This record gives sequence, structure tokens and C-alpha cells, in this order.
Amino acid sequence: MENYILYETTNLVNGKKYRGIHKTKNLEDGYLGSGTALKLAVKKYGEENFSRDIIEFCETYDELLIKESIYVDDEWVKDKSNYNLKTGGQSAGILSQESKDKISETLKQTYSNGYVPYNKGKKLGPLSIDHKESISNKLKEKYSYTRHNRLGMDPWNKGTKGLQDAWNKGLELGPMTEEEKEKRSKTLKERWKTHKHHAIGQEPWNKGKTGLQEAWNKGKEMVKTECPYCGKFVDIGNGKRWHFDKCKEKPIEEIK
Repeated sequence: MENYILYETTNLVNGKKYRGIHKTKNLEDGYLGSGTALKLAVKKYGEENFSRDIIEFCETYDELLIKESIYVDDEWVKDKSNYNLKTGGQSAGILSQESKDKISETLKQTYSNGYVPYNKGKKLGPLSIDHKESISNKLKEKYSYTRHNRLGMDPWNKGTKGLQDAWNKGLELGPMTEEEKEKRSKTLKERWKTHKHHAIGQEPWNKGKTGLQEAWNKGKEMVKTECPYCGKFVDIGNGKRWHFDKCKEKPIEEIK
């Protein structure tokens, strides 16, 4: 049974709080939250110094978003005594100046306490045998409890060795020739004989237009959506394709 919860995570050392939403079948899964500032704090103080309390249960995810918008409002975000960086209820949004300042202060404090980036002073180059083995062991451990997003599929470079050339190396990119246009047209006609086109009945956006067209999203600030499993902010298209129910970080026990 899926549980939709609104929770509050508390830092037992300094009292700072974080409010968020979570969908889970296991109420004791130990999930603390995916906020950037919260993750840095957990890394600094350790998970044992944080506790999570459930504020409310909801029937659906939509109801959960409504509740989050109430509990994580603008006033809550501006309060520096918590870790939330944006208002709740939309699972997306643009960071406010107050949130940017909070991130800046958190990072400054982290680095002032002696935190050193993992790759500082390291030279990039081919991985050593020990490094490859270390990565292999970590991935094996990770996918022992998490479903890989390419499970059952062969890797694109299976059977090849060394650095691979890009698929378009040496190709002269530019306007399509008439032969290429005709070939693509035939391919698409064959495809849509057996598949329903997503834009059937709609007029093409560029009908009657000639020459290079301005991108539809030029100058627009695209809305980002936060994945509840990996915490990444992605656009709507990638969100549906690679995240949410299809996210590779989704626990195996939640996959039907």
C-alpha cells in the first residue's frame, strides 16, 4: 500500500527543520528529504543526528502537493531556521533570492569547516585498475537493491575496446538534401501506419513558414520539476521519460 506523507525532518544538533513530501510503502524507510541544503547538513552531522516526524497522511499525490504548499509557504522558506530553499506545492520553480542566499551561506559554512571536494588536486585521465574495480563494486552494491534503468538491454559499446568515435564524427552537418528528406518522409509514413501520431489533428507550428525559425522557448524560463526519488530538477519531457515512476533510484519494492 502506498503512503503519501507530509513530513518534517529535524536536526537534533541545532534544531533546524526541513519539510517535504514522500511516497512510500515503508514508513520506516529512513528517508529524510532531498533538499540541497538538507543533504549537505546530513553529510556534515550524520544521519543519526536527524529525526523525521510525519505531519499528515494524504490520499493522493495531488492532495500531498496542496498540503505542501500550505506548510512550506513563502514565510517558511524565508525563515533561516530551516533547510527549505523553495516553496512547496508545485514540485518545481525558480529559486528566490532568499533561497540563493541560503545556499551561498550553507556552502560557505561547509567549505569554512575544512570540507575538500573529492576531486581537488586530482589529475583527470584513464581510470586505474583499482579505480575501475572500486567503481564496479559500488555499482554492484547499488544495483543489488535498486533497479537499473537499462535492465535487460545490451550496452551500446558492448564488445568494443578503447575510446569510441562519436557517431557523427566526420559528417558534414547542414540542411538535408532532397534525397534525405524523401527517405525520412517514407520512413515516417511507414511508422504512422501502425502508430498513432501524438499531434494528429493539430496544425504544424511552422506551417506556411520558410527559413530558419526562432525556437519556441527562446528567452523563456523553463519550469523544472523535482523527482521525488533522486531529487533532481528536470524539465517536463525528461521528467516523464527518465524520472518519477521510471526513475532508476526508485526502490525495487515500489516497482510493480
